[in-house]
Amino acid sequence: MKKTLLLVALLVIASVQAQEKISSKKKKFYISTIRYSEFPVLDNVLTQTTFYQMDKELIQEEIILKKNYFNIDGFIKDPANGKLKIYLTIALPKFNATKVDSTFDKKRNSWQFQVYSNYDVRIKVDAKCGDKILFTQDFNSIESNIVGGSYEKGNVKLAIELSNKRSAQAEKNNDYSAEDLGIDHVIYSSVNRIQNYLNYRLGYNVDQSKERFEFVTSKGHSEYNQLLAFENEITAQMEKVTLEKGLDEKLLAPHLQYLESLLVKYPPSPVNENIRFIVTNNLAETYFMLENKEKALMYANLLVENDKQDSRGSSIIKRVNNGYFADKKIRSHTSRFADLKKLGVKIAEEKEELRLAFFEKIEQQDAEWEIEKSNREAKLEKAKLQRYNMLDSIAYQLNANLLAKVVDNLGGSQALKKVEKAHFFSKLSIEGNKVPQTEEKWATNSNYLLRKKMPESYYEIVNGAESWTHDDRESGLNAKWAKSSTYDYTNLSKNVDLINFLTDLRLDLWNNFEVLEDEMYEGRLCYHLNYFEKTLSSGNRTIPKTDYHVFIDKENFNIVSTEKTEFDNGNKSFFEKRLFGDYRPVAALNSGKIPHKVNYEIEDFNGETQYQEIREKVEVNPVFGNRIFMKEVYFGGFK
Repeated sequence: MKKTLLLVALLVIASVQAQEKISSKKKKFYISTIRYSEFPVLDNVLTQTTFYQMDKELIQEEIILKKNYFNIDGFIKDPANGKLKIYLTIALPKFNATKVDSTFDKKRNSWQFQVYSNYDVRIKVDAKCGDKILFTQDFNSIESNIVGGSYEKGNVKLAIELSNKRSAQAEKNNDYSAEDLGIDHVIYSSVNRIQNYLNYRLGYNVDQSKERFEFVTSKGHSEYNQLLAFENEITAQMEKVTLEKGLDEKLLAPHLQYLESLLVKYPPSPVNENIRFIVTNNLAETYFMLENKEKALMYANLLVENDKQDSRGSSIIKRVNNGYFADKKIRSHTSRFADLKKLGVKIAEEKEELRLAFFEKIEQQDAEWEIEKSNREAKLEKAKLQRYNMLDSIAYQLNANLLAKVVDNLGGSQALKKVEKAHFFSKLSIEGNKVPQTEEKWATNSNYLLRKKMPESYYEIVNGAESWTHDDRESGLNAKWAKSSTYDYTNLSKNVDLINFLTDLRLDLWNNFEVLEDEMYEGRLCYHLNYFEKTLSSGNRTIPKTDYHVFIDKENFNIVSTEKTEFDNGNKSFFEKRLFGDYRPVAALNSGKIPHKVNYEIEDFNGETQYQEIREKVEVNPVFGNRIFMKEVYFGGFK
């Protein structure tokens, strides 16, 4: 028996020694952060305008309100054309009652009385961004205006009667212009509170947050060297965090995988309490800063379960739950304040040079273009990342089995991710026109060029955020080259998505598609996918915007046809149908098949047009270098 007890004791001691004691140190980092608006749609909105609808008796108050309100944090006040629009409907305040309050004056050893006129103030607030309503709210309050100064007890009754008489007279004569009525005061008081409320919901503020990590100091511990590598990496990155830039997830990925493995290696037990505290704390902190809501909550909850030292776990959970997430991001970093400063400088310069109207217009256009350019570049980069993420996580997307088969038929997700360049050379046959036409198309992840060679030379060009068209039929250099409109740019920029360029597969819309009943199409049984995009009209009614249809062959998973119908203010304005045939394998896509024959049907304000495109030459990742902007294209002198 003694031998058995001794053996058990030795095993317990050996087990404890195997876990190794671990000591650690706290390290705090202070980084710049942003308190965001709760509305993600405002993240790229920099200007704000307030519009007032007021009773005719409040003309003077309207002038003062326009001058002093609204100053929303993180926006520049624009007199007329702000992207964030706040609408205030202010009714004429109604006299409610007279109120008396009292305080005891120790010096005089007597009571002093104050008389207040109470008014019922009703203000309706609408906040919009473009044609999107952010919220509508009624602010109904009782506001007080002091009548005169302080009164002795004997004068209180007289002051009350005077207040009631003035209010009754104003109501009888429908004249509220007298300053001693306090109408202006109660309106400003109510609007001031509304401004504070709007700042809370809409405003953007720069702040500083304290992040606490736990780093191991036990050099003899078996995990010390790898934990030290994480410490060095996170320390180096925290020193580089700015409002515009956060942590680099790629560099941290191997360290995070290692930390997660430690939670398996060291299961919950009293002897593992310290190392599990260190690991879960660092994982929760890091994933929160990487804006990964799910993992931050998961490890914060584990930290709470293991947390015997402080309340860090519950603190992180509270921060995650109170954060405003958009697209699974907490929006911790942005160029907003740099853009705001630049725009502020531009506007200040315009005010100083008011007499130079022409140059003011140029400056404003430049400022707007810089914002638009930044938005376009961000959108292109976001779209690229979304495509890669979808190709990496097909199993987690909507209609995953169908998407997987379509992607495999195109060569597989890895092959599609490696597509960097593509080149078409096509011959066009237009119905009713026997003149042969050819066109070449080049595309990369940021550039697109279409050149129609016959009968006239014509270009469509996208270079990052910029886009132009060129037409030899126009006379004069400026007429030949023209910047594309926002609408045309939106349509052309889809071609820098090389999957769409090669196949017309809109991965960015895939998760919006609804699978309808199977349909016979061109003699083939097809999956029928539909996405009906809607928007708001100027009257805040839901109206159609774009109707997408995709037909996919159930036998070989080729895209048979795509249809798109666009609406202008609810009315059909454009229809395009593409019918794909003659799929051929491409070696660079692991012999994935892409169409070489496309039949187009187009209906717009010009009428109906039908033509056929035969892609005589299709190259993926060809060695054309930077020919996409060759010398002859630059000849136009882009600006």
